[in-house]
This record gives sequence, structure tokens and C-alpha cells, in this order.
Amino acid sequence: MLTSSLNVSDDGFTKPTLIPYKPTGTLQTPSNVTRLSRSLRRYGKDGTHQIIYYHSGVGTGSTMIDTLSGGMLGTGISEHIREVYSFIAANYSPGDEIILVGFSRGAFTARSVAGMISDIGLLTRHGMANFYAVFKDQENFRNPDYRDIFPDIPFPNKPKDGNEYKKRLVDEELTRVYDPNGSRIRVHAVAVWDTVGSLGIPNIALLAKLGLPHSTKEYKFHDTNLSGYIRHAFQALALDEHRRPFSPAVWEIRDFDDDPTDLRQVWFPGSHANVGGGYDDQEIANITLAWMMDQLASIGVAFHDDAIDVIFQKSVQYYESLPPPSTSIFRFSKPINQWATPAVYEKHHPVRPWALGKIYNSDTGIWTLAGKETRTPGLYHRLDPDTGISTGIPMTHTNERIHSSVRVRLDLGGLGEEDKTKYKCPALLRKGPWRLDQIRIKVNDPIPPTATWGPTAPAALDDERTSDLRWVWEYDGPEKNAPVIQTMIEENLGPYERKLLLLNRGKGMFHKVIDEAGPDDRRAILSAEIDARRESNA
Repeated sequence: MLTSSLNVSDDGFTKPTLIPYKPTGTLQTPSNVTRLSRSLRRYGKDGTHQIIYYHSGVGTGSTMIDTLSGGMLGTGISEHIREVYSFIAANYSPGDEIILVGFSRGAFTARSVAGMISDIGLLTRHGMANFYAVFKDQENFRNPDYRDIFPDIPFPNKPKDGNEYKKRLVDEELTRVYDPNGSRIRVHAVAVWDTVGSLGIPNIALLAKLGLPHSTKEYKFHDTNLSGYIRHAFQALALDEHRRPFSPAVWEIRDFDDDPTDLRQVWFPGSHANVGGGYDDQEIANITLAWMMDQLASIGVAFHDDAIDVIFQKSVQYYESLPPPSTSIFRFSKPINQWATPAVYEKHHPVRPWALGKIYNSDTGIWTLAGKETRTPGLYHRLDPDTGISTGIPMTHTNERIHSSVRVRLDLGGLGEEDKTKYKCPALLRKGPWRLDQIRIKVNDPIPPTATWGPTAPAALDDERTSDLRWVWEYDGPEKNAPVIQTMIEENLGPYERKLLLLNRGKGMFHKVIDEAGPDDRRAILSAEIDARRESNA
């Protein structure tokens, strides 16, 4: 098994800076990609060797110029794609399972590498000798203005059609599309947190307004669509990211053959880095990490038994290290908002419980000039693959779900951005368009209620209900803009998620939210609360 992890933070050292003024260096808070990579076993339960290739990704250089050019402008993305692809091509053995993991620009890289493997297969040793020319050809298949500076490499009279080009590569033994046993080489899984931007990375029109150099030429034609040659695709999406350049790149199944892609996309509370990890308060990131671990475990990836325990204990240490609010008469301090209902707050303080971690405002610094845009789960349209402009055609087969932490946060009086006001979840509740309900519905969950991964078995068996009564979010907006799929199911908790919930003294809270009242009473209580939030959003 080949696992490539593509990151936007590597838990390295951040040097002192003048702007913003930070006189001492600090350790970077690791992203979920870093933490997931460190949680992987060397061998799976069946003895499969899990080979890990960790790539720090763009925007992680040691200087501010590196961070700005890589993180905002996206420079270097093609180089990173080539490096990851080269590692896989050089190390692949027949029968290997290729798994790509990434966050933010790393997610774009992961999706692009997967698209490249689908487009041209895995180059052979002889093919790699001409890799750069092949890469530039593949990168520009859909670019009518591309001027080929390598017209005779890897061969003369190069076909303009991608399929014909791949056939030539195969005929001249420059690439591998099938294993010796005749099975197609496929990407086993792509697992990403919040891929952003109309073409997979942040839109940089903002730079034009500022008079700064800006060009999307390097990544304009990368294929980030969901290829039918990807077996599994998992994406965790952020409900509360509202920077306009960070519009989410939602996947859609377009290739329905005999073995369509297993697509799972789930929306979580929080902003971009809340979901992908990297902020000091990692409570929300812990939930998305546990969710992703469950998805990968369901397809055979093995993690250390104590991975969730380690993740949780680090959060406890963080909360317990926070200084208490100042009570000095010489300091002006604002009152601290309780991050839950009084009963829950008193029981858990200072450790924030499951679903109630801090939501950070990502719209700071230069991003304040980029404009805001509320995300719209379940309502996205297909984009033109060349321009990134909406076609006006609604996406249909996106398999979007809403995580239960959204409902819990609303129900328990959780706070919104920077702990300033009550959480209102405008992505779901502004002017409608979604209403929470509880109905009986048959759902095909990819991770069944009885699933267990080793030591999480007690949590899995004790807490999961097998009833067909499910929480759902139903469309309640204007008929004119109604989506094709008008019900988004609430995602059920997998074994790692249940383990995390129970570690945080969450069993009582879990039953308080789920089982305290009968279905009809509970629905009425929550509906009243949700309606109040909808009215305050209007």
C-alpha cells in the first residue's frame, strides 16, 4: 500500500516575526494530514506494508515570501504534483493500493495526482526519462493556446486527444495502465480536507486588485474531477469558511459504470483550518480527523490502537494550559462567553467537549479584501473544467451529508466565530434553506453501525443505534432554486468517532442530545431552536 500525504503544515518551527510581532518562535500546530500520517501503522492487519510518503506541500516554506507565494499564489504546485507522481511511479509494484491524502492546496495536489494517474497511467522507467515533457502535455490537453516546446518528446506527431496520447504511451511501453494480471491500475482512495477554489486552489483575482503578479497558468488545466478510476473518495468540508476565494471544490460522480466511485462528502462546523487542522484549538479538527480515520479504516488502512487517545490528550493539555481570565482591576477584560449551556459548561470546563471547539475567523489580514461568500451545501453547480465558471447545471450525485456535531453544537448553545455570539450556521440556516427533521428512512451507510476496529469495539457496540430513525436536513428554500436532492442525511458516527466522543466524557452528552426525549418531543425542541437561529440569520 502506497500512502502519499500532502500537507500545508508540518509541525515545524515558526521563526520570530516583526509583522505580526512575535518576538519568540513557536511550534506549528500540526494539520490533520500530519497527525494522520503519524497515526498510521507500518503494517496493516493483513500484513500489508503501508509505505508512507510525506510531502509538506505549498505554502510551508520557512520565509514569509515562501508562505505568500506558495500559499496564496499557488506557485510551485506543478512541481509538487510532479514530485508526488514521480515517487508513486518509481515505487509502485503490481497490486499496490495507492492512497492520496491532503488538505487545502495539498488536497488539490492529491486530486491532481489522482487525475494524472487516471489520464496517463504510471510511467515506466523509460517513460520517466521524458517525464517533464509528458507532464506538460498532460497538463495542457485542454489548452488550445499551448505551444509545445518539446514537439518530438516523448515521440513525434503527438496526438492532441488525451486517450490517443495515452494509447501511444502504452504502445511504446512508456507507461503502465494495467497490472500483469490484467487489472486496471486505479487510485484506491483520495482523502482530502476542504479542497478550495474553483479550480481546486484559492482564486487569486484579489491579487489583480492589489496590483500584484497573478497567473493561474500553472494549474489552470489540472483535472480535479472525480475520475471513475478512483475507487474511493472522501472529503471533509467546512460550513463556516466564508472567504470568497475559498469556495469549496465539491466532488460529483459523473462516471456511472459497473463499479462507480464510492464517494463520501460530509460538512462539519468550522472554518477552513478548523476542519483541516492547524489552529491551536483542535477540537473540531479532532472530529474531522477521527471521521477520516474511520473512512480509511473501512477500506483497510490500519492505525495505531492508541491514536485517538493521543489526539484527545493533546487537546486536554492545550485547554488546561490556557491562562484563566484576568481579574486585575488595572485591566479591561470582556466577559467570557460560555461555550455551551450552563450544565454542560460547568461539567466540562476548562476542556471543551465534543462539537464545541472554538470556531476561528479566517477572514483576517489580506483576506479581508477578498470579499465574503456563505457556503451553500447541497446547492452547488457544475463548473466548466477549463475556466472554473459555473455552468448553471446543478450537481446531483455529490453524496453530501451533514455531521452530527452541527446539530449538537446548535442544541447545546455552542458559540460562533471567535466565541462572540451563539452559533447560527448560516450555511444551512440563512434565509432557510435547510430544516432539521427526524424521519424514518432506509440509508445505506458505508460504515455499518456494527463496524469495529480493534480496541474501539466497546464504543461501537454500546452507543450506536440500529434504528432507521435518522436526523436529516431537508430543503426548505425557494422552489426556483431547489436542488435535485432535497434531503441531506446526518452522518452516523464511526468507531473512531465514538471513541473520541466517549473519551471526552461524552456518553452522557450523546444520550442527552439523542435519547433524552422521545423522537416527536425531541424534534419539536430542536425545531424551535433551529427556527430561532434561522430568524436571526434573516
